[in-house]
Amino acid sequence: MQYLVIFTPKQKFETDGMPSDFQKRELEEQAQAQVLYAEGGLRQVWALDTKNRGAAVLFEAESPEHLQKMIDSFPLIKVDYADYQILPLAPYPAFAKKS
Repeated sequence: MQYLVIFTPKQKFETDGMPSDFQKRELEEQAQAQVLYAEGGLRQVWALDTKNRGAAVLFEAESPEHLQKMIDSFPLIKVDYADYQILPLAPYPAFAKKS
């Protein structure tokens, strides 16, 4: 099943500013995305515009638990610097096989 996951920095950083290690963690995040891409679980990534920092990520997962394991592997999630929203995807009806 495919899932679209929207990752955004924690709301509190808008007023408190980013932690000093945020940029280092972002580089680790990019490295983890490359690992998941190579394994086939991460299909595509889009950066959100500069006003809405974050990323939209298309995942392929065997189950919700498999998806959660991939999400939990990201460094910004591990240190609680990012929030995320999971959107399960279904086939578009116009392209569905007709009987």
